Amino acid sequence: MTDWQPADWSEVPAYLVPRPSPEDGEFWLGAGRGELRIQRCNSCGLHQHYARMLCSHCGSLDLDWVTASGRGTVHSFTVIRQNGVPPFRERLPFVVALVDLEEEGARMIATMPECPPDAAQIGMPVEASFRAAGDEYGFVDFRPV
Repeated sequence: MTDWQPADWSEVPAYLVPRPSPEDGEFWLGAGRGELRIQRCNSCGLHQHYARMLCSHCGSLDLDWVTASGRGTVHSFTVIRQNGVPPFRERLPFVVALVDLEEEGARMIATMPECPPDAAQIGMPVEASFRAAGDEYGFVDFRPV
């Protein structure tokens, strides 16, 4: 796709604004500050995303929030070419990636709005980028490094 141009992802309809739970509020607030906040288990030392009440690796309840580096590697991806729901239909095509974060144990799914669909690759290095999602929350995207 030589004529591909990134779409404008700044519009956030009210129905897409995060509604944080007690478990994941720190993630959304951190993204609003431009920080990738994930959990780290004090028992096994591994990280996790999405936020939970207990460690997904060992079951411990002893978790803390840490600020991740924001660096990772694409584990897998897909190109979204059809979507009738606004505002996504105006952004087609776009890449959604499964990213292994640099912090051991953590993996997350995110859009890659700055990545041309033909450029996406398994194993490509990426870094987090942030965009507003309301007044205090944010979304985490990734972009190629």
